[in-house]
Amino acid sequence: MRAYELMVVFRSELDVTEKSALEMVGKLVGDEAKVAGVSLLGKKFFAYPLKKQTQGVYVLAKLKGTHARVSEIEKKVQLGTDVLRFLLTSVN
Repeated sequence: MRAYELMVVFRSELDVTEKSALEMVGKLVGDEAKVAGVSLLGKKFFAYPLKKQTQGVYVLAKLKGTHARVSEIEKKVQLGTDVLRFLLTSVN
């Protein structure tokens, strides 16, 4: 099992709390990895508009999973309708 960090930028219209962020990331990741923790970084303005949005809610999630499932996680996150941007990195 490897450790990963998933940074997700959600639409600003969403009312995101720590608990709801954990649920949203859990739905995005599914059974591909285990969510070890979630940090809500808050609502921030963008330097330029993303998908006609000027601000978004940043969430940092720590995941544990296998290397083979990373591409499946990325596909699921890309299909999320409330996701503006994401970045999945390996931590080690």
